[in-house]
Amino acid sequence: MRRTQWNDGQRITVFVLPRHHALHLKFSKERLEMFPYQLDRIWNKLTYSGLGVAPITVISPEELINAVRNTPGAIGYIETLKDEKGLYVIEVKS
Repeated sequence: MRRTQWNDGQRITVFVLPRHHALHLKFSKERLEMFPYQLDRIWNKLTYSGLGVAPITVISPEELINAVRNTPGAIGYIETLKDEKGLYVIEVKS
């Protein structure tokens, strides 16, 4: 969350789903091991202190995929992906 650039110097843009979306809840709890409101607090603290940039909220998983695909340096999360063209996918298994 504190990192604003990739190793090559490219700006990191984070895309997330709305805080009440089922996938966002699952990702926050299972992968980040925190509740969405805790994640919001951390983002707010970093954003308002000038140490980070808040994520961009998109409406649906499809919009998230398109946003990541069309934004250089972007990152996001998704449950399943059918078309990986234009994306670098890191699969996280339990």
